[in-house]
Amino acid sequence: MPELTFRRAFTRHWQESIQHYGLWRTVQQMSEALYRFLREFLPDRRKAKYGDLDYDFDQMIDTTRSNVQFRSQLIAAITGHQYFPSEPWIFEQMMQALPIHFQNFTFIDLGSGKGRVLVMAVPFGFKRILGVEFMPEWHHIAERNIANLAAGHLPAMPIQSLCMDARDLQFPAGPLVVYMFNPFPEPVLATVLEHLRESLLRNPRPVFLAYRYPELENLLQRCGWLEKVAGTEQWAVYRNRVIEFSEIPNAFCA
Repeated sequence: MPELTFRRAFTRHWQESIQHYGLWRTVQQMSEALYRFLREFLPDRRKAKYGDLDYDFDQMIDTTRSNVQFRSQLIAAITGHQYFPSEPWIFEQMMQALPIHFQNFTFIDLGSGKGRVLVMAVPFGFKRILGVEFMPEWHHIAERNIANLAAGHLPAMPIQSLCMDARDLQFPAGPLVVYMFNPFPEPVLATVLEHLRESLLRNPRPVFLAYRYPELENLLQRCGWLEKVAGTEQWAVYRNRVIEFSEIPNAFCA
């Protein structure tokens, strides 16, 4: 993919936000994002960067926020959401809520960052594990983490990190578990959901959406082809309804 620069990322996000929200709300959204970004540098927030170091030490990987570069975190904050690794205990809860045989499903993490969730998904025995991350710096770290895992105790399953925009992903065939830790702004999430709906139109199959920190859950609720099957205040799990997808207009996810 083309080199990711702040100017390129900001310009695309600005144009898409204007189209989706309008000018005033776009300015408001970006101001709030910048405020949240700057707040992370306050003394009371700095310790959070080193959260879950024990997990990284046990797995011999690098997935915390402690060494995330300022530039990368700024790009992520302005164009979507800052990098936060998923908590192992919450991820465990979400996986236990899935009424599936894991070996029949491909696991996809949209906004996979440094690959912590890819590592955490391994013990569940998925057929395949796939990460999608548009920040090259984090993608390369994820590849190193996968390599470290492979050198130790990686089971015989395909596991891969792709450096790309999630809107360009062609969802693979077969049953899917799609994981998200609130990685996208509203316009991007709406597009990703529509692409998933179109994929299901072409190839109907079971799909589960596991959504950590469901800030934009209203978009999933408006998708008539999805139904909620589990959740708490911290996460939600949706699955596709067993109905004729061709009867559901695009506007349900607009």
